[in-house]
Amino acid sequence: MYSTKVLVAQLGARKHYQEPALFHQWGILDRFYTDIYAGNNPIYNLLRHPKIYTYLPNSFKKALDRYEASLQNANIIQFPIFGYQYIKAVKQSSLEEVSQIFVWGAQQFCHKILQHGIGNINTIYGFNSACLELFQYAKDRNIGCILDQTLADYSLVYKLLLEEEEKWIGWSLTPFKINNSDLKLMEREHHEQDLANHIVCGSSFVKDSLVARGVNANKISVISLGRLKDEEPIDYQNLLSSPQQRGDELKILFVGSVGLRKGIPYLLEALSQIKGQIPFDCKVAGSLEIKSERIAEYSSICEFLGRIPRSQVKDLYRWADVFVLPSICEGSAMVTYEALSLGVPIITTYNSGSLVRDGIDGFIVPIRDSEAIAEKLRKVYTTLYNNEIRKNSQEYLKQILQTSENNLSEILIK
Repeated sequence: MYSTKVLVAQLGARKHYQEPALFHQWGILDRFYTDIYAGNNPIYNLLRHPKIYTYLPNSFKKALDRYEASLQNANIIQFPIFGYQYIKAVKQSSLEEVSQIFVWGAQQFCHKILQHGIGNINTIYGFNSACLELFQYAKDRNIGCILDQTLADYSLVYKLLLEEEEKWIGWSLTPFKINNSDLKLMEREHHEQDLANHIVCGSSFVKDSLVARGVNANKISVISLGRLKDEEPIDYQNLLSSPQQRGDELKILFVGSVGLRKGIPYLLEALSQIKGQIPFDCKVAGSLEIKSERIAEYSSICEFLGRIPRSQVKDLYRWADVFVLPSICEGSAMVTYEALSLGVPIITTYNSGSLVRDGIDGFIVPIRDSEAIAEKLRKVYTTLYNNEIRKNSQEYLKQILQTSENNLSEILIK
């Protein structure tokens, strides 16, 4: 029997609850604290039935999706009233206020956990910005602290975002500016990093940002956890030729928030460059964070779908010949895991924290380089990503995820 007893504090539904699910599977999860969790009861299960779920409002779907079947017998403690208050506050806040709400919500969440009790645990596993008070409490009681850093350090995030706003003036619906609340949020994360005995991050890009901030590299592990909620085999029947050989358009897909952080202007510039050179059809799925006049400017070469249900996103991956994410700053973008799992070649950046092997599963291009994106799109148009290559990408992803799980277990299990 393992001596490790872990408390997981997870504000929100990050990464499909994969960490608490793994810890429960390993027999080390003592308790799992969260804000809102839709458990396994007859009413929820009925609502999850496809014939009913399809017709539910998106808000209901999001609530029902806060569930992981493998956690059925876990000790889950939730604070739903606080959770709804927090979500409402975030939705109603302006861009200038959102960091203040994040700090308030994280403080309230930690205080509620401490009031409810931590039991006889010896390890706290928390996520960036939402575990500071827990770590402070733990340090006085010889309880180990493991931080899951899901995004690059804010000192780098803020720098990159400000540079993008300066480069693309007049694009953002709400241009990013640093205020005191943003600095407090950054300071909060820095305190968490300093208190943590060990830091887990999803990519070398994130680790690089922490080391640049002054965190000891020896206490950081890159563990690319990207367990997919609904794994499905690849349908290979239509993957026997390149778009050029098919005499078809190159089908280009982008999934994510349509804003500067995800690098959307560089994809749109690349589309303008290949217009008239190769036939293509581009679909962009995600909430719109750029002005309508910019969308109108590129509407002739790109279809902006807005935010769509997860079920339809899967269909888009199956439709696509290539997935493009020219992100400026991420942790380890889950959309790239999803594309890899379905064998879709990917064009992305190092800053996306992707697992893509350059020249094998797709291409890694420099950030802010629309010409490089255009070049790779032309290459994908003429390249046959045959069944063997796609199967290889899928197997590679499975191996990486299994290795990551093993590495995480070595950190935690004693």
